[in-house]
Amino acid sequence: MIFSKNVESHKDDEALPFNEDATNEEDADIRDKAGDEDLESEDMEELEEIDSKIDKGEDYVVSALDDSQLAKTKMVYSCPRCKKIYLNNRWVKDTVTEVFTIRTELAYCPKCLKKTYGDFVGSIEIFDKELAEKKEQFIEIAKQVERELEDAPPFETIIDIVEKSGILFIFVNTTRLALEIGKRLRQEMQGGVQYEWFERNQYLRVKWFYEVDNRNYFKERIRSLKERRFGMFFFEEEG
Repeated sequence: MIFSKNVESHKDDEALPFNEDATNEEDADIRDKAGDEDLESEDMEELEEIDSKIDKGEDYVVSALDDSQLAKTKMVYSCPRCKKIYLNNRWVKDTVTEVFTIRTELAYCPKCLKKTYGDFVGSIEIFDKELAEKKEQFIEIAKQVERELEDAPPFETIIDIVEKSGILFIFVNTTRLALEIGKRLRQEMQGGVQYEWFERNQYLRVKWFYEVDNRNYFKERIRSLKERRFGMFFFEEEG
């Protein structure tokens, strides 16, 4: 049994991370400013070269789009926090996506991933009354999918695995990884899968139920976790 739906969400003016000890995002930006400047200095030569080629027009369009990694994939990863993109195996300032029509997928860059607890692009929620007996099996399935994912960049990984209130949460850094884990759970463990897409399909929550009736069984536990914002994307409203 597979469920699928798109979810329109609304951004909070001040969405708090679900970990009470998480660092305020604005303060983290100030503390990391020096590190950002170091990265910028590394990127400047490449960016200045790109900018100069863009100014020349067609010469750059032909050479770059025919030969670069960008042309082969027609997609780049973009960090939702610092807005840098992953290009030619490096995270660099984005001077590309506004110039060319390129599809982007979200993934936190390694630097931004550790700034606040709770930054994730995909999540898998496992609802099973027999979780205690099956927990290690669920974890191994997720890790196996991670190992087998084709052409995965180094940041396309499982971020964390946490059990809360009898629910197993697996947080990942791309929607592709979340989707593939959901598919594998369905294949190997049966049950029912529900996919919830958010923010123009840039974020994904996968819910796996051993039985459909488990929805009601876990209802109060889910509500309690939402009150603490556990497992929620930063832009989601409570309720």
